[in-house]
Amino acid sequence: MPAMLDDPTASAIYRVSGPAPYPEPYGPLPSEIMPRQVTLRDRTTIATLVPFSSPLQVPPRLTAYLCELLNGEIEKGDTYPMMDGLPLSSFGPYWFANFGAIMVIGDAQSAEEVIQMENNGADWSKNCLGSFYIKPNYPGRSSHVCNGGFLVTDAARNRGVGRLMGECYLEWAPKLGYSYSVFNLVYETNVASLRIWDALGFKRIGRVKGCGNLRSSPDQFVDAIIFGRELGDEGDDYQTEERFDKIRFYLKTGTYPNGSDRAEKSRLRSAATHYRLIPGEGPNGEPDADNDKLMLKGKEVVSDPHKQYEIAREYHNETHGGINKTTASIALQYHWVRIKETVSAAIRNCSECKDPTPKMRESTKERRTPAKSSASGSSRPRRARSGSANEVQQVVAGADAIDEQQNVPMANMQQQFEGQYPPMPVDPRIDPRIMNQWPHYADGSQPMVLDDLPGMATHNPLKADEEDVGARLRAELEAEIMHDSYPAGVGEMGQGR
Repeated sequence: MPAMLDDPTASAIYRVSGPAPYPEPYGPLPSEIMPRQVTLRDRTTIATLVPFSSPLQVPPRLTAYLCELLNGEIEKGDTYPMMDGLPLSSFGPYWFANFGAIMVIGDAQSAEEVIQMENNGADWSKNCLGSFYIKPNYPGRSSHVCNGGFLVTDAARNRGVGRLMGECYLEWAPKLGYSYSVFNLVYETNVASLRIWDALGFKRIGRVKGCGNLRSSPDQFVDAIIFGRELGDEGDDYQTEERFDKIRFYLKTGTYPNGSDRAEKSRLRSAATHYRLIPGEGPNGEPDADNDKLMLKGKEVVSDPHKQYEIAREYHNETHGGINKTTASIALQYHWVRIKETVSAAIRNCSECKDPTPKMRESTKERRTPAKSSASGSSRPRRARSGSANEVQQVVAGADAIDEQQNVPMANMQQQFEGQYPPMPVDPRIDPRIMNQWPHYADGSQPMVLDDLPGMATHNPLKADEEDVGARLRAELEAEIMHDSYPAGVGEMGQGR
């Protein structure tokens, strides 16, 4: 993960912002940074991360070996963006000018002991496991933001070296005065690195589309992820993969891991009262030590960041639920520190959940607008107001149709009386022959029937001669004409209140 402005042939950039004191080129390291002893994933192999502040401190054969290792990665064309390897004269200042660390087999207490190992003929292809550097990602006023580059040797693959160096990077970078870390180019095809940085709490703060023309993907450009993370004390609850593996080793063997001091031994004895180890089984029920389960209060403890991510991805893909829902489901069966951060990374990488297409919703106005019942746009039938025989027969026919179908033949009636009379807002399901029997409200407060209207007493259809059908219908139509002069009452009835 080279720095954004990094040029192997350019002069080194030093931190000049953030907390003082500022480092001097090839100067001494802060007193808090000392060789850090670690135990590999097998819990028996001891290794040491030795810090260096100058390329002059690194033994020449070891420098040449690391230069060859970096050029091999560049030649593979899948992790670093450079296309040409570095000459040996440029590698030392490029990798160690600010700060560098080298992981070697065994217990090395200082850089001088590493020099002594070389003088004793150490085979660095076997004794060197990896290296990383820390340097400013930006110059000047932003030089308190750092970047790191990492190398893991072929002999150290699948031994937890990359994870251990990442943990050490997080411990030493703030002690060097950096407050934030950025990894600019982690190609999506570099799955191992992605999982490590996700597990160590880095956030995916950006994506560079199609920025990698990699050897493994010659026919397409590969995206790169930009990682970012604040640096500093993580608190007492930060439990690394290494700690869980030590607890598992102690429960299984009854002995302390190599290199355990008095405080570490005390923590392991205390942890043994809370954790228990369930022997693993193979596909056919045979004992399988590699599948032993570490349990805490009935939950399986998962220390491998790769497995953590796969569990989070599997649970999320079942329902594509949110962070809280997925985290709660996982916490019922599994335990590891910062489950929510692992779930967050799985959700961010979910192709279905990160679809930015907004879901279209029907507006409230559209939901409440009724569909028109005819092509002409009118939803209410128009009614005749004269008492001619033909018009009376059509009104009666329309009322009969209502009785049979509970629906007014809108198109026929509208076509018949289109443009002749103003629309009358009545419910089309109401039989016009009995409409005038209903109470109306002229002022919204007092009920009023048509008999109470001025001039309507002699034309009440209920008092008409039952045998005189024509007279009754004419009276009904005249009542409707008068009815039009009281829109408030008609409107209330038309809305079916």
